[in-house]
Amino acid sequence: MKISVIIAVRNEKKHIKECINALYQQDYEEPYEVIIVDGESTDGTYEELQELQKKYNFTLLKNKKKNAAAGRNLGIQKATGEYVAFIDADAIPYPDWLTKIQETIKKTDADGVGGPDLLPPETNKISYMIGITMTSPLARGGKLNPSTQHTLLEEEKYVEHIPTCNICYKKETIKKIGLFDEEFIKGQDLELNYRLNKAGYKLYYTPEIKVTHYRKQTIKDFTKQIYKWAKAKIAITKKHGIINHAYLLPIYVIIAAIILLIISILLKNIQTYIILIFTASITYITLITMESIRLAVKNKKINIIPYSLILLPLIHLSYTLGVITASIKKHIW
Repeated sequence: MKISVIIAVRNEKKHIKECINALYQQDYEEPYEVIIVDGESTDGTYEELQELQKKYNFTLLKNKKKNAAAGRNLGIQKATGEYVAFIDADAIPYPDWLTKIQETIKKTDADGVGGPDLLPPETNKISYMIGITMTSPLARGGKLNPSTQHTLLEEEKYVEHIPTCNICYKKETIKKIGLFDEEFIKGQDLELNYRLNKAGYKLYYTPEIKVTHYRKQTIKDFTKQIYKWAKAKIAITKKHGIINHAYLLPIYVIIAAIILLIISILLKNIQTYIILIFTASITYITLITMESIRLAVKNKKINIIPYSLILLPLIHLSYTLGVITASIKKHIW
């Protein structure tokens, strides 16, 4: 079972060396290749890759389109393995990553297998708090969100989505359903996995296939990421129709608030509207406070509470802005 490992990278000099070193320390006993596609990095990543190539002799390609979807597609076209595994440049595979991929493929009928993106042990405080907060159903959408990203699930099961920071597909299946949509700046993997599921293929998640994955280092970068993820979900909705009403939840809430306001004005009962908005606000504050306490107790770190109290509303606000922006713009990206 030959596996082609593909990394689409742009401006990841900080982590790329650690990622590649780990890929060449795998305990996998069968042939595998590493294909790295650089999206015209400007931070010295490409030069770092050229130096690493002297040691490891991986395939190094250039991606003039820059975005990750195009990079992954170039990697797939170059791949000689019957399976293509994807990992991000800021993710570090466990030594048995490829072995566990092989074992999982052999024991299931899935066309794609993957696992969790764990928090690195040396992560900074902000990244750690982001990682813990993102495990919350209030941050991710709980069962309404098909993705396993950031969930840290401990059970094996068939799922709808595993992100490309830790997944392996049958190359034949990917070519059948079509490659990554290069129009998507973010969410290319979610869109591809939607098509995969729709075509009747299966994805299987196991906590045994492990990578650590660095989160954003600042709250500003994190909120930008959430904003872009929201835009990606609207892009998927515009391409395929409504595939998940949870993606549109902010719009539904805004429409409901406007309808209630109009009814209140028509009935000359604006006081009731104000009471409803106040009650909803108190309920929301109570929910995020209780969830912040739950996360702190679960992880045995009391200082999670103030961070979650800030991060949860920021997640909701950033997502809402992303949804609204993408919904009213003709060209999302």
